[in-house]
Amino acid sequence: KSQFAMVGFAGLFAQFAFGFLLVVSLIPAWLVCMFAKLVRLCLSPERHSALEKSVSGVLIVMMVLLWRLLFFLCAWIRLDVEYSDGSFLGMLGKPAVLVMNHTSFLDAMLAVSLAPLPRSLDVRVLVANYVFDIPLLGTVMREIGLAEVPFKGAAGEHSNMAVDKNLMDERLKSFNDHVTCGGVGAWFPEGLRNRGDPTVLQEFRAGAFSVPVRTDVEIWCCAAVGCNVSWPVKATVGGLPADIRVKVFRLAASSHALLTDVEGDERAKAIHLASLAKAAVQEGINELVAKDSGKSTQEKQS
Repeated sequence: KSQFAMVGFAGLFAQFAFGFLLVVSLIPAWLVCMFAKLVRLCLSPERHSALEKSVSGVLIVMMVLLWRLLFFLCAWIRLDVEYSDGSFLGMLGKPAVLVMNHTSFLDAMLAVSLAPLPRSLDVRVLVANYVFDIPLLGTVMREIGLAEVPFKGAAGEHSNMAVDKNLMDERLKSFNDHVTCGGVGAWFPEGLRNRGDPTVLQEFRAGAFSVPVRTDVEIWCCAAVGCNVSWPVKATVGGLPADIRVKVFRLAASSHALLTDVEGDERAKAIHLASLAKAAVQEGINELVAKDSGKSTQEKQS
């Protein structure tokens, strides 16, 4: 009983420390947002765009560095990241997209911390609208200029995937324009966090895959296991001890090359790319799970 009590106490301490560090990591960025709002009041409207771009870049660099530091300080969250296929997210100025499985709030933090610093300035992410209501974080995300996915359901409606179609079309057009200009578009194709078996992907929604249909891009994938252990899907705060394995790889150097033999309209091609990406990420998850199983077997034998 005392052993279980110690484990429980260690878990609570880990969550408290992680939560505290998470808030601390957000405060500097939030202060920058507040300062930017004050400066905006003193500028003429035609100078707002330049200010917003500068502030967005500063905030992105801050979040990448601060969340790298957070994971470094939370040593009980052990990361094992495997990169393949050259430079992550490709060359500066070349259009690219990144898709990742979604089992936890920790997924987004992990992806941000892994982004190469120079390339991180090009990244824009599709984010569920209710996430913008989170104190501190929502303010920072809006100031960065991340795109809201207009889900019709409330935050607690886990099965409601309906979106405001007109608004979503507007957001996707802006998202596509950013990628076309040499940016990186990132999103979780499952839409909402996986509340079932975390090793089995939910359906990859095809909507945002219209971007790599319209624009020839590099397609990057990120498969991760263990995030849901550190930050369970039903938990308010994460930070529990966990082994997190990540595999980052390039699915294709050219999205249009994957569509050479595909007939049909934009929707049909987007569905095809979603299917290919899902199969690739699922294969990556399977490899990571197999490595975990092999490691556990070796530890038991030793």
